[in-house]
Amino acid sequence: MEQNALARTSFSTTVMWHPGAALVLLMSYFVLFGLTVGGQSVLWAEIVRALRMSEGVFGSAQLAPPLIGMMLLILGSPLTIRFGKKRLTIAGLITLGISSLGLAMANDVWEFVCALALSGLGFGAIEMAMNSATLDWEQQTKRTVMNLMHAGFSGGAVIGALATGWALQAGWTYVHVLVLLAALCVVALLATLPVRYPPAAPVHTSHTGTGAAVRLLFERRTLLALAALSMSGAIGESVANTWSVIYLRDIGAAVIVGGAAYALFNGTMFAGRLANASFVARFGPHTSLMISGALVVVAGLLLMIPDSVLVAVVAFALAGLGVAGVVPTALSEAAHRVPGGSGAVTGAVMAVTYLAFVVCAPLIGWIAELFSLRAALLMVALSGVAILWLTRSVVR
Repeated sequence: MEQNALARTSFSTTVMWHPGAALVLLMSYFVLFGLTVGGQSVLWAEIVRALRMSEGVFGSAQLAPPLIGMMLLILGSPLTIRFGKKRLTIAGLITLGISSLGLAMANDVWEFVCALALSGLGFGAIEMAMNSATLDWEQQTKRTVMNLMHAGFSGGAVIGALATGWALQAGWTYVHVLVLLAALCVVALLATLPVRYPPAAPVHTSHTGTGAAVRLLFERRTLLALAALSMSGAIGESVANTWSVIYLRDIGAAVIVGGAAYALFNGTMFAGRLANASFVARFGPHTSLMISGALVVVAGLLLMIPDSVLVAVVAFALAGLGVAGVVPTALSEAAHRVPGGSGAVTGAVMAVTYLAFVVCAPLIGWIAELFSLRAALLMVALSGVAILWLTRSVVR
């Protein structure tokens, strides 16, 4: 079976494809991903109130999507070889659309958790397919676009957060927004059908099989360190996605201010990712990542200043700029060190990255219940310290 899968992979390189069309399609997935995450991040405060969840329960419920997504990413390499990245994307879009409808119809915590679990499957499948297909595109064209693609996610999150805040202010309910997000998944699915994906490079036998991603992490300590670096960058993103609007509402900000602050976080992340590709080309990944870590530390310390909406908004904006280049730069660095293994590398790095989303939401929720949400947000500054330390250790 493995030989047949490898033969199919090799054969796919002879299929005609159009780099421009493939790039636009891949970018659309990143934008859709951002629209969904941005919209949901503004909706969480509304859903928490509607379902009468405590911060601890809500934080624990947020375990489901990243945990399931992480498991799917670990299995992602054999899935992409067996079924193809395009089919994996289509399955992810269908699942993500259904999960949005499930969130819209949830009447209690358990229905909410089930819908979140489905979103984890959808996000994991799309994350695996779009990142590994982008690495294939880079290898085929000899051009680096990973920062640009992740900028598309940030841009989508800006639009999603602002549009959702405006919609809620205009009288929409969170149900209306979630139904619209499900409809966008259908649009993306229809756009996927006629486009050919970038051909993958021949896959080395060591990069196949169910445990390929895990083997890479244990066999290549540098890859494990780069995955931990990517995870450290995702901590600030996880905090902003789940807690920024809730924190701002807690200290007296209006709903539209919370949505605008989250949009600003993604706006600075968008600008940072657009600038980071050329910055890395000129000054190298080490300099880029060291600046990122320093900015995240400053942002985390600003969040410790009590009860100031303006300072909190500035802190989240700096955090967005700081984390902007960490995940795409770490992922590209990992791919350069493991040629011919885009699926396994994506699965390995992004599975560890998802640990940030697994750990942060429940940990911050329970620390908030024991002490305060402000105290829990100290995790942002600690993640910046981790970025600085790991960059000095593994990136030159």
